[in-house]
Amino acid sequence: MTRSMLLAAALAVVSCAAPQAIGSAETEFAAPAASAGDMTAPTSAGWVEITPEPVAVNGRRITAACSGAPGADPAYRFWIRRGSADGLVIFFDGGGACWDDITCSVPWLATGRADDGFYKAELLPGDNPNRFGGVFALNDERNPVRDWSFVYLPYCTGDVHLGANTALYRDADTGETFDIQHRGADNARVALDWVQRNMSAPNRLLVAGSSAGAYGAAGHYPHIRDAFPRAHAMFFGDAGQGVATPAFTTATEQRWAYRLPRAIRGGDTVSRLAARYPRDRFGQFTSAFDRTQSAFYALMGADDACNSWSATMRAELSGRQQARNFRAYVAAGQQHTILRSTAFYAETSGGGSFLDWFKALLNDSGSEPPNLSCVDCAPPASSCRF
Repeated sequence: MTRSMLLAAALAVVSCAAPQAIGSAETEFAAPAASAGDMTAPTSAGWVEITPEPVAVNGRRITAACSGAPGADPAYRFWIRRGSADGLVIFFDGGGACWDDITCSVPWLATGRADDGFYKAELLPGDNPNRFGGVFALNDERNPVRDWSFVYLPYCTGDVHLGANTALYRDADTGETFDIQHRGADNARVALDWVQRNMSAPNRLLVAGSSAGAYGAAGHYPHIRDAFPRAHAMFFGDAGQGVATPAFTTATEQRWAYRLPRAIRGGDTVSRLAARYPRDRFGQFTSAFDRTQSAFYALMGADDACNSWSATMRAELSGRQQARNFRAYVAAGQQHTILRSTAFYAETSGGGSFLDWFKALLNDSGSEPPNLSCVDCAPPASSCRF
């Protein structure tokens, strides 16, 4: 794929991915920060912003940080909220990805390049969880996790929360070199260390993520289960189906240097998780022609990306559905993500209410819901053009 074709695909990625990646366009809510262990700075809805201290993991000192891209603020923070119930949601947010000179040269920043970008390079005003809907609508009685505690992990490293490397890139326009701190795995481990030291072990656990966060939730699931082994647990991946070209997989393994836990290496990650934890529940949501996922598939070099992404997604999803503890919901059209959206309460195009389906999957005392999928799935032909 030529550079001009990549940049054309980028416009599609930006136009459809950005609102879901950074949040809605509501009035900015400026939340006070809290240092590690300081629980005296609650915001509305009980959210507290945490600036974590460095931790030692396996003899290595780890400091949480964002990408360090040119012009980006490297500071990393996350949010927690203490609920009244015995459940805990650990949520990994999304925001694109970068893996080569072109994609890493176009960051999403709060200032300067503020209206486009392949990946979030720093924390943005829209990352504040007070602005979200869906499972974050904590005053909505329909929300099955409204009383649970939350840990919200924003994303700013371009590596789907799984990187452990400093990579060198060359600006596609100026030729100047720069580093990207692909340290999403470090950020997750620092946050998990804080959670273990400062929050009570839950009886019920939901590990979830949207878009890029769906991969982070899957990759870190074993570490989280080790931290809370007695919890009744569920994984949910929102709009992160894992469809990728071999070239992309090779590039990210080199650039990000991510290392999945040994127990889930090789083959389909979610299928490996479902087999590894047969008593846990696993679920995924996607639309049939997800515009953002297919646009990134085009950036990876795939031909006819909209249709080929959908066909590959269907085939890979069918394989996961062989596991007795995995379920999927496939909606019609091209929407991207649902967990933070008002669509969480309104979606029915998969052949039933998504909200009811999600509640049934979350309820470990009852039978699991069926796999649901749209019948009339396709978007208008003119809009499926990657």
